[in-house]
Amino acid sequence: MNIQKIHALKKGKVSDKWSSYLGYYDQLFSNIKSKSINLLEIGIQNGGSLEVWSEYFTNGENFIGCDINTKCADLKFSDNRIKLIIGNINNIEIFDNIKNLNLTFDVIIDDGSHLSPDIITTFIAYFPLLKPGGTYIIEDTHSLYLKDYLGGLYNEISAQKFFYKLVDIINYEFWRSSYQMESILQSWFQSNQIPKFIQEGWIDSISFRNSIITIYKSEVSGHSKLGTRNVTGDVALIDETPLQFRTPSR
Repeated sequence: MNIQKIHALKKGKVSDKWSSYLGYYDQLFSNIKSKSINLLEIGIQNGGSLEVWSEYFTNGENFIGCDINTKCADLKFSDNRIKLIIGNINNIEIFDNIKNLNLTFDVIIDDGSHLSPDIITTFIAYFPLLKPGGTYIIEDTHSLYLKDYLGGLYNEISAQKFFYKLVDIINYEFWRSSYQMESILQSWFQSNQIPKFIQEGWIDSISFRNSIITIYKSEVSGHSKLGTRNVTGDVALIDETPLQFRTPSR
Protein backbone atom coordinates (compact mmCIF):
# COMPACT_ATOMS: atom_id res chain seq x y z
CA MET A 1 0.00 0.00 0.00
CA ASN A 2 1.36 3.46 -0.82
CA ILE A 3 1.79 6.32 1.64
CA GLN A 4 -1.13 8.28 0.25
CA LYS A 5 -3.54 5.40 0.87
CA ILE A 6 -2.12 4.53 4.30
CA HIS A 7 -2.49 8.17 5.35
CA ALA A 8 -6.03 8.44 3.92
CA LEU A 9 -7.23 5.29 5.69
CA LYS A 10 -5.49 5.96 8.99
CA LYS A 11 -7.46 5.73 12.23
CA GLY A 12 -6.39 6.59 15.76
CA LYS A 13 -3.44 8.93 16.25
CA VAL A 14 -3.54 11.98 14.00
CA SER A 15 -1.03 12.25 11.16
CA ASP A 16 -0.78 15.73 9.61
CA LYS A 17 0.84 15.93 6.15
CA TRP A 18 0.29 18.22 3.15
CA SER A 19 -1.07 16.37 0.12
CA SER A 20 1.93 17.19 -2.10
CA TYR A 21 4.24 15.48 0.40
CA LEU A 22 2.49 12.13 0.16
CA GLY A 23 2.90 11.57 -3.57
CA TYR A 24 6.47 12.82 -3.37
CA TYR A 25 7.32 10.38 -0.60
CA ASP A 26 5.86 7.49 -2.57
CA GLN A 27 8.28 8.33 -5.39
CA LEU A 28 11.20 9.07 -3.10
CA PHE A 29 10.99 5.90 -1.03
CA SER A 30 9.83 3.37 -3.60
CA ASN A 31 13.30 1.83 -3.90
CA ILE A 32 13.68 1.27 -0.14
CA LYS A 33 10.07 0.46 0.74
CA SER A 34 10.78 -3.23 1.38
CA LYS A 35 14.17 -2.78 3.04
CA SER A 36 15.03 -3.05 6.73
CA ILE A 37 15.46 0.67 7.21
CA ASN A 38 15.98 2.86 10.27
CA LEU A 39 14.06 6.16 10.37
CA LEU A 40 14.34 9.19 12.65
CA GLU A 41 11.48 11.70 12.73
CA ILE A 42 12.03 15.00 14.54
CA GLY A 43 8.76 16.54 15.69
CA ILE A 44 6.05 13.91 16.03
CA GLN A 45 3.13 15.93 17.44
CA ASN A 46 0.34 13.34 17.93
CA GLY A 47 2.46 10.41 16.81
CA GLY A 48 0.35 9.37 13.83
CA SER A 49 3.05 9.87 11.23
CA LEU A 50 5.29 7.36 13.00
CA GLU A 51 2.53 4.79 12.55
CA VAL A 52 2.23 5.73 8.88
CA TRP A 53 5.96 5.18 8.38
CA SER A 54 5.94 1.87 10.24
CA GLU A 55 3.03 0.61 8.14
CA TYR A 56 4.64 1.74 4.90
CA PHE A 57 8.11 0.35 5.63
CA THR A 58 6.86 -3.11 6.55
CA ASN A 59 10.39 -4.51 6.98
CA GLY A 60 11.73 -1.45 8.77
CA GLU A 61 13.67 -2.14 11.95
CA ASN A 62 13.50 1.08 13.98
CA PHE A 63 11.29 4.16 13.89
CA ILE A 64 12.64 6.74 16.31
CA GLY A 65 10.53 9.78 17.12
CA CYS A 66 11.78 12.83 19.00
CA ASP A 67 9.69 15.72 20.28
CA ILE A 68 10.28 18.59 22.70
CA ASN A 69 6.71 18.36 24.04
CA THR A 70 6.76 16.34 27.27
CA LYS A 71 3.14 15.28 26.67
CA CYS A 72 4.46 13.02 23.89
CA ALA A 73 5.83 10.75 26.60
CA ASP A 74 2.26 9.58 27.17
CA LEU A 75 1.93 8.25 23.62
CA LYS A 76 1.71 4.47 23.42
CA PHE A 77 2.33 2.38 20.32
CA SER A 78 1.41 -1.22 19.63
CA ASP A 79 4.34 -1.53 17.21
CA ASN A 80 7.45 -2.15 19.31
CA ARG A 81 9.65 -0.89 16.48
CA ILE A 82 8.49 2.64 17.36
CA LYS A 83 10.51 4.31 20.10
CA LEU A 84 10.29 7.83 21.53
CA ILE A 85 12.89 10.22 22.85
CA ILE A 86 11.49 13.29 24.58
CA GLY A 87 13.45 16.55 24.61
CA ASN A 88 15.03 19.21 22.45
CA ILE A 89 16.70 17.53 19.48
CA ASN A 90 19.54 20.05 19.67
CA ASN A 91 20.41 19.42 23.32
CA ILE A 92 23.61 17.45 23.71
CA GLU A 93 21.89 15.01 26.09
CA ILE A 94 19.24 14.17 23.49
CA PHE A 95 21.87 13.89 20.76
CA ASP A 96 23.84 11.47 22.94
CA ASN A 97 20.70 9.42 23.63
CA ILE A 98 20.04 9.06 19.90
CA LYS A 99 23.68 8.42 19.04
CA ASN A 100 23.89 5.79 21.78
CA LEU A 101 21.17 3.80 20.03
CA ASN A 102 24.04 2.78 17.72
CA LEU A 103 21.86 3.19 14.65
CA THR A 104 22.67 4.66 11.29
CA PHE A 105 19.58 6.05 9.65
CA ASP A 106 18.33 5.55 6.11
CA VAL A 107 15.88 8.42 6.49
CA ILE A 108 15.84 11.47 8.77
CA ILE A 109 12.84 13.81 8.66
CA ASP A 110 12.99 17.22 10.34
CA ASP A 111 9.45 18.34 11.12
CA GLY A 112 10.53 20.24 14.21
CA SER A 113 10.45 23.93 15.08
CA HIS A 114 10.75 25.17 11.45
CA LEU A 115 13.07 27.96 12.63
CA SER A 116 16.21 28.51 10.56
CA PRO A 117 18.74 28.31 13.44
CA ASP A 118 17.20 25.04 14.65
CA ILE A 119 17.01 23.57 11.15
CA ILE A 120 20.67 24.30 10.47
CA THR A 121 21.87 23.14 13.89
CA THR A 122 19.89 19.89 13.59
CA PHE A 123 21.20 19.22 10.09
CA ILE A 124 24.82 19.77 11.15
CA ALA A 125 24.43 17.40 14.11
CA TYR A 126 22.37 14.61 12.56
CA PHE A 127 23.36 14.39 8.89
CA PRO A 128 26.48 12.42 9.94
CA LEU A 129 24.15 9.79 11.47
CA LEU A 130 22.77 8.98 8.01
CA LYS A 131 23.98 5.91 6.20
CA PRO A 132 25.92 6.55 2.99
CA GLY A 133 23.20 6.88 0.37
CA GLY A 134 20.67 8.01 2.99
CA THR A 135 18.09 10.78 2.71
CA TYR A 136 17.62 13.83 4.94
CA ILE A 137 14.30 15.68 4.59
CA ILE A 138 13.25 19.06 5.96
CA GLU A 139 9.50 19.58 5.92
CA ASP A 140 7.40 22.74 5.90
CA THR A 141 10.14 25.01 4.58
CA HIS A 142 7.45 27.52 3.56
CA SER A 143 7.91 28.65 7.18
CA LEU A 144 11.26 30.12 6.13
CA TYR A 145 9.33 32.84 4.30
CA LEU A 146 6.92 33.63 7.17
CA LYS A 147 7.39 36.36 9.79
CA ASP A 148 5.88 34.15 12.51
CA TYR A 149 8.92 31.89 12.04
CA LEU A 150 11.41 34.78 11.80
CA GLY A 151 11.62 34.11 8.07
CA GLY A 152 11.53 36.26 5.00
CA LEU A 153 12.44 36.29 1.33
CA TYR A 154 15.41 38.59 1.96
CA ASN A 155 16.72 36.86 5.07
CA GLU A 156 20.25 36.13 3.87
CA ILE A 157 21.10 33.77 6.73
CA SER A 158 17.94 31.65 6.54
CA ALA A 159 18.08 27.88 6.24
CA GLN A 160 16.84 28.24 2.67
CA LYS A 161 19.86 30.40 1.79
CA PHE A 162 22.14 28.00 3.68
CA PHE A 163 21.10 25.05 1.54
CA TYR A 164 21.36 27.17 -1.60
CA LYS A 165 25.00 27.73 -0.66
CA LEU A 166 25.54 24.03 -0.11
CA VAL A 167 24.64 23.54 -3.77
CA ASP A 168 27.80 25.56 -4.50
CA ILE A 169 29.73 23.21 -2.20
CA ILE A 170 28.46 20.23 -4.22
CA ASN A 171 30.17 21.86 -7.22
CA TYR A 172 33.33 22.66 -5.27
CA GLU A 173 35.61 20.89 -7.77
CA PHE A 174 34.99 23.66 -10.31
CA TRP A 175 35.89 26.65 -8.14
CA ARG A 176 38.18 25.27 -5.44
CA SER A 177 41.30 26.72 -7.09
CA SER A 178 39.88 30.26 -6.99
CA TYR A 179 37.95 30.50 -3.72
CA GLN A 180 38.04 29.07 -0.23
CA MET A 181 35.11 27.12 1.16
CA GLU A 182 35.21 29.33 4.26
CA SER A 183 34.42 32.44 2.20
CA ILE A 184 31.31 30.84 0.72
CA LEU A 185 29.94 29.72 4.10
CA GLN A 186 31.14 32.61 6.26
CA SER A 187 27.59 33.72 7.07
CA TRP A 188 27.10 30.49 9.07
CA PHE A 189 30.54 29.30 10.18
CA GLN A 190 33.59 30.97 11.62
CA SER A 191 36.92 30.18 10.03
CA ASN A 192 38.02 26.56 10.42
CA GLN A 193 34.63 25.53 11.87
CA ILE A 194 33.00 24.11 8.75
CA PRO A 195 31.62 20.66 9.66
CA LYS A 196 33.84 17.79 8.65
CA PHE A 197 31.18 16.10 6.51
CA ILE A 198 30.86 19.24 4.39
CA GLN A 199 34.62 19.53 4.01
CA GLU A 200 34.87 15.88 3.02
CA GLY A 201 32.14 16.10 0.38
CA TRP A 202 29.47 13.82 1.85
CA ILE A 203 26.57 15.81 0.37
CA ASP A 204 25.69 14.23 -2.96
CA SER A 205 22.78 16.42 -4.04
CA ILE A 206 20.05 18.73 -2.79
CA SER A 207 16.50 18.93 -4.11
CA PHE A 208 14.17 21.88 -3.56
CA ARG A 209 10.42 21.70 -3.97
CA ASN A 210 7.48 23.57 -2.51
CA SER A 211 7.90 23.32 1.27
CA ILE A 212 10.45 20.47 1.26
CA ILE A 213 14.23 20.37 1.02
CA THR A 214 15.76 16.93 0.42
CA ILE A 215 19.47 16.32 0.96
CA TYR A 216 21.03 13.08 -0.27
CA LYS A 217 24.16 11.62 1.28
CA SER A 218 26.87 10.33 -1.03
CA GLU A 219 27.78 6.66 -1.10
CA VAL A 220 31.41 7.74 -0.72
CA SER A 221 32.93 11.06 0.30
CA GLY A 222 34.76 13.38 -2.06
CA HIS A 223 34.37 16.49 -4.17
CA SER A 224 35.16 15.01 -7.58
CA LYS A 225 31.57 14.13 -8.36
CA LEU A 226 31.36 14.71 -12.12
CA GLY A 227 33.17 11.48 -12.92
CA THR A 228 34.81 10.51 -16.17
CA ARG A 229 33.82 11.82 -19.59
CA ASN A 230 32.25 9.09 -21.71
CA VAL A 231 32.05 9.58 -25.46
CA THR A 232 30.85 6.83 -27.78
CA GLY A 233 30.22 6.66 -31.49
CA ASP A 234 32.71 7.63 -34.21
CA VAL A 235 30.86 9.99 -36.55
CA ALA A 236 31.19 13.70 -35.68
CA LEU A 237 29.93 15.68 -38.64
CA ILE A 238 29.42 18.94 -36.73
CA ASP A 239 32.18 19.06 -34.12
CA GLU A 240 35.06 16.58 -33.89
CA THR A 241 36.21 17.84 -30.50
CA PRO A 242 34.44 15.11 -28.49
CA LEU A 243 36.32 12.41 -30.42
CA GLN A 244 39.46 13.09 -28.44
CA PHE A 245 37.56 11.97 -25.34
CA ARG A 246 35.99 8.95 -27.02
CA THR A 247 35.76 5.81 -24.91
CA PRO A 248 37.92 3.11 -26.50
CA SER A 249 36.02 0.24 -28.09
CA ARG A 250 36.25 -3.18 -26.49
